[in-house]
Amino acid sequence: MSEIRDIWVCAHNILRSSRLLINQELDSLDLSSAEGNILFHLIAQGDGLRQEEIVEQIDISKPAVSRAVRSLEEKGYLVRRKDPDDRRASQVLLTTKAREIGPQIEQVYNDVFAIATQAASKEEIEYFIALFSRVSARYSEAWANRRYGKEKK
Repeated sequence: MSEIRDIWVCAHNILRSSRLLINQELDSLDLSSAEGNILFHLIAQGDGLRQEEIVEQIDISKPAVSRAVRSLEEKGYLVRRKDPDDRRASQVLLTTKAREIGPQIEQVYNDVFAIATQAASKEEIEYFIALFSRVSARYSEAWANRRYGKEKK
């Protein structure tokens, strides 16, 4: 029977190895992994997010997101504008330059995903994604319940 340590070791290796591969590919685009993750997230999810939302959604620290957004802004990939609903916050928006490089960024992540798919059949990959989606949702629910004091098992 598998134990949590088996899953933990495999999950950690998947994340670490895929991050290293992505970093290597993003380097040719003059992007750090944090910059690439932010761009990929905004391309996939839609822009107009506040920096705080980016921090929560991709689990990068506030200072790291701040640095990456500033760098991406200097490189011409992002602009910040005041959130019309909350003048204290800024929305992060993709520029035309970011949208033009978007397919290359997506290809980096797709190439890394393709490596994983070589290890399994189409059906196994679909099952894996469905299973991980359910597990992910469960962890998110558990975190939200604990974070807001609604402990529930």
